[in-house]
Amino acid sequence: MDNEQAQQLIQQLFTNPFELDRYQQFLRNLLNRFEPRDRHYTGNYIPDAFKQHINQYWRIGKYVDPKGNQLDLLVVEVKSLSKLERARSALRNFAVNRLKQFEKEASLIAFYAQDDAGADWRFSFVKIEHEAFQDEKGKVKLKQELTPARRYSYLVGVHENSHTACRQLLPVLAMDYADPRIEEIEAAFSIEKITDEFFDQYKLLYFKLVEQLKKNSELGIGNRELIHNSKFTIPYSDISRFAKKLLGQIVFLYFLQKKGWLGAGKNEPWGNGTKRFLRERFEKVTASGGNYYRDFLQYLFYEALACERKDQADPGYYQRFDCRVPFLNGGLFEADYDWRNETIEIPNSLFHNDEKTKAGDTGTGILDVFDRYNFTIKEDEPLDKEVAVDPEMLGKVFENMLEITERKSKGAFYTPREIVHYMCQESLIHYLDNRLNNYLKTYQTIDSDQPILFGGLTDKKGQQKLEVVHQDGVRVPKEELETLIRKGHLALENDTRVLSKGKETETYRFQLPEAVRSHAKEIDAALADIKVCDPAIGSGAFPVGLLHEIVNARLALAPHSGNDRSAYDLKRHAIAESIYGVDIDASAIDIARLRLWLSLIVDEEDYDTIAALPNLDYKIVRGDSLIGFPENWQSPAADKIEALKKEFFAEADHDRKAVLKAQIDEEIQKRLAASKATFGYGVDFDFRLFFSEVWHHKGGFDVVIGNPPYVQIQNFSGQEIQKDWEKQNYDSFAKTGDIYCLFYEKGYRLLKERGALAYITSNKWMRAAYGEKLRNFFLDKVAIDQLIDFGDSPIFSEATTYTNILLFEKGPQCNATRAWDLSSAYRKATSLARMLEENQAGATLFNEESFVIASPEMAAIKRRIEQVGTPLKEWDIAINYGIKTGFNEAFIIDGKKKEELIAADPKSAEIIKPILRGRDIKRYRVDFADLWLIATFPALNLNIDAYPAVRDYLKSFGRKLHQTGEVIGKDENGNVIKSRKKTGNKWFETQDQIAYYAEFAKEKIVYAEIVYDAAFYYDKSGTYPEATTFVLTGESTKSLTALLNSQLLTFAFRAFYAGGDLRGDTFRYKKVFLQNLPVIKPKAPASTLFEHLVDYVQMAKSKDQNLQPAYFEQLIDALVYELYFPDEIKAAGKEILPHLGELTPITDTMSEEGKLAVIQREFDRLYDPRHPVRNNLETLDSVEVVRTIREALKR
Repeated sequence: MDNEQAQQLIQQLFTNPFELDRYQQFLRNLLNRFEPRDRHYTGNYIPDAFKQHINQYWRIGKYVDPKGNQLDLLVVEVKSLSKLERARSALRNFAVNRLKQFEKEASLIAFYAQDDAGADWRFSFVKIEHEAFQDEKGKVKLKQELTPARRYSYLVGVHENSHTACRQLLPVLAMDYADPRIEEIEAAFSIEKITDEFFDQYKLLYFKLVEQLKKNSELGIGNRELIHNSKFTIPYSDISRFAKKLLGQIVFLYFLQKKGWLGAGKNEPWGNGTKRFLRERFEKVTASGGNYYRDFLQYLFYEALACERKDQADPGYYQRFDCRVPFLNGGLFEADYDWRNETIEIPNSLFHNDEKTKAGDTGTGILDVFDRYNFTIKEDEPLDKEVAVDPEMLGKVFENMLEITERKSKGAFYTPREIVHYMCQESLIHYLDNRLNNYLKTYQTIDSDQPILFGGLTDKKGQQKLEVVHQDGVRVPKEELETLIRKGHLALENDTRVLSKGKETETYRFQLPEAVRSHAKEIDAALADIKVCDPAIGSGAFPVGLLHEIVNARLALAPHSGNDRSAYDLKRHAIAESIYGVDIDASAIDIARLRLWLSLIVDEEDYDTIAALPNLDYKIVRGDSLIGFPENWQSPAADKIEALKKEFFAEADHDRKAVLKAQIDEEIQKRLAASKATFGYGVDFDFRLFFSEVWHHKGGFDVVIGNPPYVQIQNFSGQEIQKDWEKQNYDSFAKTGDIYCLFYEKGYRLLKERGALAYITSNKWMRAAYGEKLRNFFLDKVAIDQLIDFGDSPIFSEATTYTNILLFEKGPQCNATRAWDLSSAYRKATSLARMLEENQAGATLFNEESFVIASPEMAAIKRRIEQVGTPLKEWDIAINYGIKTGFNEAFIIDGKKKEELIAADPKSAEIIKPILRGRDIKRYRVDFADLWLIATFPALNLNIDAYPAVRDYLKSFGRKLHQTGEVIGKDENGNVIKSRKKTGNKWFETQDQIAYYAEFAKEKIVYAEIVYDAAFYYDKSGTYPEATTFVLTGESTKSLTALLNSQLLTFAFRAFYAGGDLRGDTFRYKKVFLQNLPVIKPKAPASTLFEHLVDYVQMAKSKDQNLQPAYFEQLIDALVYELYFPDEIKAAGKEILPHLGELTPITDTMSEEGKLAVIQREFDRLYDPRHPVRNNLETLDSVEVVRTIREALKR
């Protein structure tokens, strides 16, 4: 089937009422091995639990994919359109019930409603997702109770567009040559694809809008950059915000349009409006020669939607449009300019045109693009997703738009849905556990072996500590609270049915745990009372996520708590009493408020009276979260403004709102205006001032949650904001650090005692030098409940990041930390809770040097290494970085240029030195590239005139060598050319002082910083290191070369001490990390053996031999294992030292042939198949610790 035929088939099926013959034809083309069936089920064949929803259903066939996986094919008739739209959980549960009955794992189902003759229907893919758990023996098994299934559905039929279904199903439908696999069918229901496509289209619309607003702009009038559009004038810098807000307003209206709230006739019920209101009004306005924005949208936004019409018989009727338009309030449709007197004319072509897209669609305007997509008014649920633009998807689009100001922008980091769900759920579970359960704690000292079992809590010095928790005060066990939060929505319908029958039966039993049911009222009250804050709210993903979790849990409790409030009422209560957020970006605040309003709108079911949206001005606030009043400051204005804020939240009258806002702002601004004089720094926002009711009621937030920004503090070096952050007295402040570290500490300050913080951030704090202060802060101040390290897994599709989730409690450590390393186990679009169930929690090796998560076996290895080794920083050694010239093109020359300079002036040889780059250094070998350094170090205080040939050569580079940082011109591509950075050095000198130049002439180890494998080389030739190279001088450098190149210490460094900030297989031997590596100081005879073996290997490698050096490297590895694990090696009978004997040294007095002869003799002796050394080397893997390390190195 070609693409055109496939498109026609999809459009015929999905833009018409459901029709069985047409549907079967589609399935025959979609699934080449479609096996038809004709089984009709009705009456008692429908399980009792679903009879109130379903009239009848058909099994019309099955499909077996090339891998043998079976797909069931069903058609289900539900009783009414309202059931189709609202009974999502029940319909999904029915699909699960049938899949189990017919022993299938997945199905394609057409759901249609009897009462509208299938005009609007759903095409769904349903797949059972078995949850895994580890039994007592550590084996992964599948749970059977409350088995979740995921349903993905296309909204299709008379009132829907087939664009998305066509784009995603077309590749499978056109694939005549092969049978699709189940996973390919599932991929055709991908939410991510439509999200990415919609975002790309939305971004293009934004750019077009901004470019149009900038046309004919006049810049630099007075002290402000202004843009003029007709009579309309706005600050140039506000164009981006205006464009984002306008698109947000329009897309918001698409959801109202979907609900039928726009365009109903006078006195008609809400919901009767046209689903094409915006398009129909465009056609009407343009037909009469009007401008769509000027003549329609402005009146819709700032009059119809923003102004209350209480004095009319029908308050919803708007006379100008002769139809009903709801008054929404809230601020989304409050004008930021004098719209009645200032005119904006946005060309109609920006809303609709006949341009062709790359995909072949007609129209690139705002309405053209939005009309192509299906909008769903149902909030995203983890288990039931509609393949359409939903409020959750819109959140991702908005988040990604926050940072976009130009076409090359990539956008911000949007936290994936699954991670938001997990963090919100875990925060709620932690809160409820603390609120309901009184744990009695006693202190107990534990010995060094117990951390493998308990998680290895340590204090700053590495001493073990644990407070033992007794269960005496537990009313609702934590695992039962987990069931409520994670699966309560699955039990709601079942438990309601059990209660309606008055008792449990064989068929129907309560699914919520007994303790949850018996304490339902207390749990519900706790959920109603929670206070939550996101101090870097972005688009509002976390507060909205928590809003859903709170409401879902309260609805699940409703049959047992007696609270029968609607989802809308519960949401409005949570927004009023529980949700708070802050962001420094004004656009983020616009978007976060919009997301909360939209969340309310989708659950508004009162079609008689639509409630006005709440005012969120003092709930979601623009400000700098990191700079506030001192912690001990108390606001005298708090009591006065709290009552005003409460009234303002629900006030709908425009004039009364203005009065209240003025009163509140006056009191707040008095305090803010005095901050500079009082505290020595300016404050534009303070949590205790704006959210004072939280501290009066609770003493702080119950939950602080979010994804704070990752920005290096040094980017603000010398700026006022950096100085102000420092004045906040953050224990974790480091000028080389990142502001997310400050957000951790700010979050701690915002919490009440035993409150919980949950962040996803960069994981660099776990090992980086700048993270030491934060690590100490955590060890001293908080109880870490969970730490999940994702390594370099692609959590954020928009960026390369190294991330972790941290959940801690404000208070002393009482329970063992649960920690996971998912760096190799993370899978996108998979439940994070499921991944954690399938992967064993690790031991926590936490101290001020690093936070490491390791398996019990790895933890034992690390402890042994640290017991017998001495950190390199305690050795008598020095580690220095290589030479930074500031202009290598001049200072690093090839052999030919070296010879020219020496020929011109033999004295030049004094300051021309051989140089090694990082790339030249291999394991026990260097590949000298015949490169030479002009060593004019400032520390040498050279007179350059004493070296005329070098002087004249350097002068040829002109002002480029000057160390002034000045701009000296542009290249042929227009790029700016600068001199070297500004220093106090002379023009001919290197950029750095290099006061340690004398170290280069000593015996030393040279190594590259960024490597795929350990690559240390022992050097005594006097070579100099380039900037990408490090040098190590001091005691025992030759034997230390062997140790650092060994398997064991390569593994130890990578696993426990490396910074972990590079992607892929590379790692970094930064000085700050390497100096923490515990290296054993070998004594004779081992030290002498290592020195001889280094000589053997380096000599043999210099002659390009392979077998000999490889064997001797194995010997070094075995000797190092024996030094660190002597008992294990001896017990296994794999010792090397007792059988090795003395090695013949090679000396500088020997000829090259003599050295190679010695190496050959020793190789022949030790490589003899009968020699115990060879036998033990070949079977060393039989020692468990060796095998464990080698397997880890392969990963």
